[in-house]
Amino acid sequence: MRAKPEIAVSKKSHEKISISATQQSIPSDIVMEILSWLPVKYVLRMKCVCRQWYTLTQDCLFIEKHMSRHRIKCSYNKIPITPPGNSQDNFQLICGCNGMLLKKRNASNKFLIMNNATRQMLELPDPHKNSFGMTFSFVPSSGCYKLVSIYDDNEETGNEGCEILTIGSDNSWRTINFPSLNDANKKREKIMVVSAGEAVHCIKINKFRTCFCAEMVSLDLESESFKSTIMPKGLFSNWEKVWALDWNGCLSFAVRVEEVINVVVLEDYKKLKWGEEKIVIPLAFTNSTPNLMEDLIPLFAQNGDLWFWVKDKKFFAYNIESGKINCIISDPEASKMEKCGFYVGPSSLINLKGMQPVKK
Repeated sequence: MRAKPEIAVSKKSHEKISISATQQSIPSDIVMEILSWLPVKYVLRMKCVCRQWYTLTQDCLFIEKHMSRHRIKCSYNKIPITPPGNSQDNFQLICGCNGMLLKKRNASNKFLIMNNATRQMLELPDPHKNSFGMTFSFVPSSGCYKLVSIYDDNEETGNEGCEILTIGSDNSWRTINFPSLNDANKKREKIMVVSAGEAVHCIKINKFRTCFCAEMVSLDLESESFKSTIMPKGLFSNWEKVWALDWNGCLSFAVRVEEVINVVVLEDYKKLKWGEEKIVIPLAFTNSTPNLMEDLIPLFAQNGDLWFWVKDKKFFAYNIESGKINCIISDPEASKMEKCGFYVGPSSLINLKGMQPVKK
């Protein structure tokens, strides 16, 4: 008969618990399966049990499996009804990626990446002072995280500049040549920066007399090369009313037409391949709330849900298949909920090179 594993427990609380070798014979795949269902705070405790468990919780496959099994959490910027006493501790959320948040300190304007679940943070070097669009992305093909900053290189001419920071290998931002599509006869009316998949897109809406045209510069995050595109003239009649958003990893454009939102998806920006059919989102759910339609702005599509922002008030997820709202986020303590910086994603165990514990 197989002997039962022995666990020697000291009567004194300050002495360690010793576990015999037979207790450690649980297969690693079973341990991974069990630990992957635990919340982050408990996994952080479990990794202290033994060296095997510690190594397991640092494994990329385990971290990926753990993220896939946990509910998403939402992070957003808000203006509280009662201002906090210590303004130096305030942060502005810029965006997020894989459970990590890119933030800016309000007091110093310094940027940092923070993992709220593990309470780890990484201070970042200063980007260009005229930055107006910043993204934070994971590049699966190279297994690294990159930040991209789009900035006004010349405010008078409307030319843009671009710089990149690769986490773990760059000590400062690297400037890369941003292609200029500007025509002296055209006036820039609107600019949108969208991160989708392994690319960052900068869409510029220009005006020439009474006509609008759209130009797009796309940055491939793997090769760090640009592709410039003039958008088809017949795509939209009025580009001023068009939203650019991430649609499950692809760039898309949305426009409201009466009581529906029409979405066209750019499935392959390199080949300029568009989806065969436009996606129609009926806005019947707004009928019960007066004036809601005017305040409604689509943000992104993820896992079958299209997320909306209701100006200053709340966020909600509209399930495209069922046609129902399945998640509403509001904050009674906020006088205003801002569109910028809204992020939806799971908690994660990711620890980037150079991260330090958050100071209490």
